Amino acid sequence: MYDKKLLKAELILHGYTFRKLAELLKISSGTISKKVNSVSEWTLSEIQSISLLIGPEKVLSIFFANNVS
Repeated sequence: MYDKKLLKAELILHGYTFRKLAELLKISSGTISKKVNSVSEWTLSEIQSISLLIGPEKVLSIFFANNVS
């Protein structure tokens, strides 16, 4: 599991939407929806790409925190 609310907040702060994130990751809107809603898992390369957008510290908080929402 990951912190969906924090991911969304950080994306917004950096000027991104989930739709734009899907485009940058070269995945479909259906695939991003499945990842956002925890139907499928984020890949390491996707997490690395997100890290470049919002920073590695935030990615650690979002994807590797003990307490998630």
